[in-house]
Amino acid sequence: MQAARLVRIAFAFVIAGCAGYLLASFLFTAANLWRLSEVGAQISFADAARTFWFDVRGLAPSLVWTQYGSLIFIGLAIAFPIAALLRYAALRATSTAKIEPFLYPLAGATAIATILVLSFQTYEVYAFAGARGWLGNLAQCFAGACAGYLFQVLMQPSEARA
Repeated sequence: MQAARLVRIAFAFVIAGCAGYLLASFLFTAANLWRLSEVGAQISFADAARTFWFDVRGLAPSLVWTQYGSLIFIGLAIAFPIAALLRYAALRATSTAKIEPFLYPLAGATAIATILVLSFQTYEVYAFAGARGWLGNLAQCFAGACAGYLFQVLMQPSEARA
């Protein structure tokens, strides 16, 4: 594989992973703040902004692989190559070529869903408070799907994006 292609893939992965992580963190914080407001907590915009910043820093990818950000990057690093193989197979078979635009977003959502399911099975509680309930899980999967879509867009040749 050409070095320029590897750099493009790495760049697209890092950008998509960061965007997915930031969106997941925002949705995570929003879900927690919403639950607090439901029990009567008064939350100002400044409090919400500080909490978001605290969560972005606290969940950030690091050498500790159990950090939520690290798990997101690991999940996407597994899901995107599988989606690439499925995309290759789908494009070769004319009957399944229509699913090709959905593979990377589906891979991103599946990566997040897998993280949430495995963490629940491991700890028997939701390890990530912002993902409690079906709406929290769906919001986190949406962040993964957005990361997959962004990766797909960044991987398209520049002529196709224009």
